[in-house]
Amino acid sequence: MYTFDEFQSDILRIAKSHGYVIEYLQGTNIPQVNFGNKKLHGNHFRALFPEVLADNAEINKLIEKIAPGRPCSHSPFRNIVKQIKEEHPNVYAEAIGIDKSLQAQP
Repeated sequence: MYTFDEFQSDILRIAKSHGYVIEYLQGTNIPQVNFGNKKLHGNHFRALFPEVLADNAEINKLIEKIAPGRPCSHSPFRNIVKQIKEEHPNVYAEAIGIDKSLQAQP
């Protein structure tokens, strides 16, 4: 099962490897990624999880729904999600608790 904590950890690790600054909301331990002009933080990540991992997810629309006015974050966050999916091929199924090995094979 792929958990929110793993999702957030992957976001922060990948963002850092792409050169984005990891910060914390003032007075909290809630991490945020600074994408230059705009930021997404742990509460945003939680609101996006697990829907953002679905194959047909419209990431721009999901971000606008929970954090309007942050278009500068769309492209870098899409790239982060893409990398998570490459590293974890069945990530959405794992996030919603589906065991792919138990599904019927064609």
